Amino acid sequence: MQIREIKLMDPQLRTVTVRISNDIDGGVRAWSDDLPGLNLTCPNHQELFAELSPKIASLLEQQGFDSKIVREIHQFIVEIEPI
Repeated sequence: MQIREIKLMDPQLRTVTVRISNDIDGGVRAWSDDLPGLNLTCPNHQELFAELSPKIASLLEQQGFDSKIVREIHQFIVEIEPI
């Protein structure tokens, strides 16, 4: 019974995958297929990462959710070509 109580107390988690690419104009762009409306362009990575958390929280609030980011996981997917 104790294990069941712990499971009921776990918060709901939602994973939002954010894609980041260099913009044609020299900035950095971030967007997500998981969270409609998440589309940011900033002059550099530092500003982009500073704006991401508040933007994600704002979009989730518009959907009726109170949220906080509990973990950031950085994953790199690299496209390679033979030399």
